Amino acid sequence: MKLETQKVLKEFFSNVAGYYGVDAERIEQGKEFSVEANKEIHLLDNIQKKADFLQKINYMQVDELKGQLIFGATEGMITGRKKTARFYGEAEPSGYGYECVETDSGILIPWPRLDQWGSLAPQFAQRWADFVQRQIALDELKIGFYGESVAENTKDAEGKDVNKGWMQFARDNKATQVLTGGKTDNIIRIFGANADYKNLDELAYDLKQGLHERHRDAGDLVFLVGADLVAKEASTVYRGNSLIATEKAALNTHDLMKTFGGMPSMIVPNMPGRAAIVTSLDNLSIYTQKGSIRRSFREDQEVKAIKDTYYRNQAYAVEDLGKFAAIEFKNVKLEDEQ
Repeated sequence: MKLETQKVLKEFFSNVAGYYGVDAERIEQGKEFSVEANKEIHLLDNIQKKADFLQKINYMQVDELKGQLIFGATEGMITGRKKTARFYGEAEPSGYGYECVETDSGILIPWPRLDQWGSLAPQFAQRWADFVQRQIALDELKIGFYGESVAENTKDAEGKDVNKGWMQFARDNKATQVLTGGKTDNIIRIFGANADYKNLDELAYDLKQGLHERHRDAGDLVFLVGADLVAKEASTVYRGNSLIATEKAALNTHDLMKTFGGMPSMIVPNMPGRAAIVTSLDNLSIYTQKGSIRRSFREDQEVKAIKDTYYRNQAYAVEDLGKFAAIEFKNVKLEDEQ
C-alpha cells in the first residue's frame, strides 16, 4: 500500500470512529464494534439504496429475533351485521412467523484498489461505502431468491445455505403456491409446440390465477421474471415474425417485455434466470433485528488487503402467501430441452 494511501486510510478510520462514536484505536486494531440505533437505520438505508428492488420491498428492522410476521395476512370478512349485537369477524393472522439468523458479510479490499481510491482522496470514503454496500445489497437479493437453508458453515456459491429466502418461505409454509410441474411431474416446459406454457403471457396469467381470489385483480401485482425467460421470449417473437436486424432494432426489446399477463414485469438482479413470480412488491420483506449489527475493519498483511465486515441477524418473509405464486425455477425446461 502506498504511503499516501496509508495516510488517507488513517484519516478514514478516524472519521469512521467519530461517526460511530468508537475509539479510533479500536478501529485501527480491527476490533469489532456495535452500531447505535440511529446509525443502524442510516446504514440499512444506504444499503437499501444500492439496489432499486430493495427500495420497493419491505426492508425494515424488527425488535425480536423471531416472532409473527409484521404485516402478515388475515383470512375472512370483518364486515357484517348482527340483529342484537355488534358484528366482529374472526380475521385471524396467518400464523406464519419469521426467525432472524446470523448473517455475516465480509469482503477483502486489496491494497491496489485502495491505492486507486486513495488517489481520489475526497471520494475515498464514498467509493469504499458504495463498493461494499452494493455487494451486500446484491447478496441479499440473491439469498432472497436462491436461499434454501441455514448452514453452520456456508459453502454454496449461490448463497443457498446462508438463509431461507422468499421462495423457500413459500415452499415451507404453503407449498401449493410454488408450481413444480406441468404435463410431466417435476418439469415445467416453457415455449414450443408441446410446452406447458407457449409464452410468458400464458405463464403470468396462470400464476395470477394461482393467487387467492381476493388478490387476483389487485392493482399492485407484478410479474418478476428471470432474464433467461425474457431473452427466450424475445428470441421467439423475433423468430416468429422473421424480423431482420434493422426491424429488431426498431422493436425495442425493453418495451416489448414491459408487461405479461396484464401485469408490469420486472427483471431483478441476481434472480434465477428461469424464475417467475407473481406477487406485489410490498408482500416481500427482509427483516434485520435491531441492535444486532456489528462492524469491523482489519488490515491483513498476509493477503495484502483490508477486511471489511458487516454482521447482523436477518430474516426473509412473504407477508401474504395467498398473494404469492411462483414456478420452481429448478424444474424449468425451455422448448425441447431434455
